[in-house]
Amino acid sequence: MRWSFLHTPIGNGPRPIYWVMQLASWSLFVGLFYAWNFINDRSRADVLELMTMEVFIGITVSHLFRRIILRKDLVQLDFGLLLPRLALYATLLAVLATLVELVLHDTLLPGYKPLHTEPFVEHINRLINWGLLLIIWSVAYVAYCYFVLNRREEIRNLRLETANRENQLNTLRAQMNPHFMFNALNGIRALVDEDPEQAKRAITQLSAILRNAMASVKRKTVPLGEEIDIVKAYLALESMRYEERLRTQIVVDPLVERNLVPPMLLQTLVENAVRHGIAHLPSGGDLVIGAAPGIDCTVVTVRNSGTYRPGTGNGGGIGLRNTRRRLELLYGAAAQLSIREDNGTVLTEVVIPLNERPVPLHSSATEATLLP
Repeated sequence: MRWSFLHTPIGNGPRPIYWVMQLASWSLFVGLFYAWNFINDRSRADVLELMTMEVFIGITVSHLFRRIILRKDLVQLDFGLLLPRLALYATLLAVLATLVELVLHDTLLPGYKPLHTEPFVEHINRLINWGLLLIIWSVAYVAYCYFVLNRREEIRNLRLETANRENQLNTLRAQMNPHFMFNALNGIRALVDEDPEQAKRAITQLSAILRNAMASVKRKTVPLGEEIDIVKAYLALESMRYEERLRTQIVVDPLVERNLVPPMLLQTLVENAVRHGIAHLPSGGDLVIGAAPGIDCTVVTVRNSGTYRPGTGNGGGIGLRNTRRRLELLYGAAAQLSIREDNGTVLTEVVIPLNERPVPLHSSATEATLLP
């Protein structure tokens, strides 16, 4: 685009459009102020110097206010806590602006005379003016920040929904592929005569898996206990195919069963371990699923027999890439997913924070993207 450079951040600082808006808004205000003085016969010969100085002070002090708002995460506060803090910082910065104004007047404009006969009254008026201006500026800026944060949250939710849909489709493809469905249905067919009750349970398990896959896109997180139940149903069906070649063990601390995790996350990891690990071993292998509490997090592990080869199906598949993406959208850098070879087995470990943790507002990357 022709003007795209205005929206390109410079380093970790604000975008050029921010400075353009700052210069335009303060120049407009100062221009209107001195136009009013001109109409009321209060114009001065050094009006250009005065206007330049006022614009410089306004941009400098308001930019400092911006830094305070971002560093103190004031946008994250409720209105009842936000407004007193804005008033406090506006007052302090108004004092600073008044002092800078006096110093520059004495230095650059030694012939400056106050409009009032009493300098003290003039200083108080200027202090009040700067305070009101900075409060108005900060309220407008915080309102803009709220607008941008809401847009970012909407975009994040859309991306997460897209990732969930992709994960749902990938899971459905995996579970409804001819091999899986053929073996599951054949296994159920064989059970109909031999063990009707087991056949009924197998049909229930298959329907639960498919129903969960289709419903998962509606939720951002689900209790870990629900994920464990679906994984058990999936493994019960896979055991009809692999029989004694698939040896499973599930060790889940009861304390984490109600902790929230992204839907289909554990099942994706288990499918990855079965399809790309144990399925390729002639003698089969062991699959151990674990979940335990960590420090403000839930640690989920999937260990399977086999070897880890980065870049192949067991290390860089679509399901795992999608899982990493969903974790990043939900928790930022607080969540981790790692795969490594450990004592002759492949260990997949996921660290899931107890709560969603969007990127902090005061980070440099956020500062650059938050402003115009």
